[in-house]
Amino acid sequence: MKIHLNHISKKSKTIAATAFVLGAALAGVGSIGSNTAFAENINNIDKQPNRAEHITNLVNALAQKFNLNSTEVKTVIDTVMASEKVSMQAKHDQHLADRLAKAVTAGKITQAQSVLITAKIQETKAFMESMMNKTDAERKTAMTTFKTNIQTWATANNIPKEFIGMGGMKG
Repeated sequence: MKIHLNHISKKSKTIAATAFVLGAALAGVGSIGSNTAFAENINNIDKQPNRAEHITNLVNALAQKFNLNSTEVKTVIDTVMASEKVSMQAKHDQHLADRLAKAVTAGKITQAQSVLITAKIQETKAFMESMMNKTDAERKTAMTTFKTNIQTWATANNIPKEFIGMGGMKG
């Protein structure tokens, strides 16, 4: 997916790029695509700074500093961040697909297991997203159950342990 930014001035693009880098650093976006990091930090979510608040503060600071309309700055930042997220996710997905294809070719797993792993990774992503609005106790219980289910699934499908950590699956 390519987002065209031709209608946006060079100054706005520069500000958006700067904002993205700063926003990523502040919000911890550097781990996009890493559900493993997400899973390891899930219990600290209430202690983490609010990402939306960081972006709002960044938008307002940039708008004020460069005498711009904050709505326009927010639109540019949102557009650039959405584009970057899509691009990073596509690269991550391709890396996983390549790793699975190599494992099939090397005889470490079958094509059927590769399909099962890919489906489980998608299921894991959805599960991790569902954790966002849960309490600490609910997350802890859900993660314990999830871990047990992953181990059971891997055993039932004869999935080698080296593939259980892919895409955030932790067993």
